Amino acid sequence: MFKLGLPPTNVTFNTLFNGLLSKAKITDAEKMFVEMLKMGYEPDVITYSTIINGLCKTGNTTRALHLIKKMEEKGCTPAVATYNTIIDSLCKDKRVNQATEFLFEMFDRGIPPNVVTYSSILHGFCKLGRLNEATSLFNQMVERNVMPNTVTFTILVDGLCKEGMISEARCVFERMTEKGVEPNVYTYNALMDGYCLRSQMNEAQNLLNIMVRKGCAPSVRSYNILIKGHCKSGGIDEAKGLLAEMSHKALTPDTVTYNTLMKGFCHVGRPQDAQKLFKEMCSYGLLPNLITYSIVLDGLCKHGLLDEAFKVLKAMQERRIEPDIFIYTILIRGMCNFGKLEAARELFSNLFVKGIQPDVVTYKVMISGLLKEGLSNEACELFRKMAVDGCLLNSCTHNLIIQGFLRNGDTSNAVQLIEEMAGRGLSADSSTFQMLLDLESYDEIIRRFLHGNSQDLFLLEINASFTRNMHLVKGNLPCHQIGSCC
Repeated sequence: MFKLGLPPTNVTFNTLFNGLLSKAKITDAEKMFVEMLKMGYEPDVITYSTIINGLCKTGNTTRALHLIKKMEEKGCTPAVATYNTIIDSLCKDKRVNQATEFLFEMFDRGIPPNVVTYSSILHGFCKLGRLNEATSLFNQMVERNVMPNTVTFTILVDGLCKEGMISEARCVFERMTEKGVEPNVYTYNALMDGYCLRSQMNEAQNLLNIMVRKGCAPSVRSYNILIKGHCKSGGIDEAKGLLAEMSHKALTPDTVTYNTLMKGFCHVGRPQDAQKLFKEMCSYGLLPNLITYSIVLDGLCKHGLLDEAFKVLKAMQERRIEPDIFIYTILIRGMCNFGKLEAARELFSNLFVKGIQPDVVTYKVMISGLLKEGLSNEACELFRKMAVDGCLLNSCTHNLIIQGFLRNGDTSNAVQLIEEMAGRGLSADSSTFQMLLDLESYDEIIRRFLHGNSQDLFLLEINASFTRNMHLVKGNLPCHQIGSCC
């Protein structure tokens, strides 16, 4: 442009900023902004708003905040749309308190917030479970004569439902219709989900009927919500009926629909029905994902159908879907539970060959399998390896292996691990101590524990869990220690 003797205008710069930021070229946009200032051009409201919008859309909220401050220092008042962009971005970053500060700033500057402003902050509060503040803001909005729209009402209904406040959500829904604001499919879905979360399936089904009667077409998600609700409350056949209803309404079930139903069938002990659904899903051209496979495999393994499970695993690998550690853990657990320890051992060892690192759950499953077969020493070795491999050894893991030792009558290893726990600042739980007390006399327990830091740990546990037996323990303690027990 300079070569042609045509100097750029603010419109030119604004267009370039928009292009750069739409491609997330933040650094280039910032450099051009500096050049613009050097050339003596003064950014206008559109310039600032364009850059702020681009920064917020790419997750650069902090940079956008610096720019709006600079904008105000230059005497350039942000428009409502600019404030809305900043507020929305802050709320998405869970910085709702800062967002409300900008709302107050708008009041101070005499810039009236609109429905978008309030809806963004309302959504921010609801996402954080701050329903009291959300409700207060909603009421403030109405008092200031800003009319909530369908989006605003839906945000509040959804937030209340997620916190289990279904009665309050229904009141907001009724208020919405009274005000002449039509609920959309998202509003109905939010309220249905609330009912389903509380297993109020009749109310959820009635709401679907109202929705249809009002001319609002249910979506696939609407049915997925109801199917999940029925599965959760044990109504698996009702859930299956909804799948058939979807086809009558020309709605194509998705992977979520099938995953939910398959999980429901597995939960009520019908893994074969889950398998039928799996085959049906594949025949319709829907691609199973890792979640699908984990649901089917878990159902089969829990019922000892290991041959079928490995057929599914083979089919999965033929589709070039690599099993993750969660799926391998399901298989290992199934083999351990149904007397296939050697096969479980082999699969566990192969994980390292495949370059897959077992997680805490995998180790716990394998250790439990070994303990179940009375292989305490091997279980202990694996427990030590677990620590070497960087897995977090928490109280739950310790208690699991200690209780395994105790079931096998191995009090020596059990006591050693309890002492190691104390050294790590962890504590054995009451059921572990009860198992120990069932195996050993009180005299023997006192002899084993009353030295070093273990004394305090043991006294604490005994005092908390077995107060009724303390008179038996006191007799074994020196007089000066009795006071610390009771």
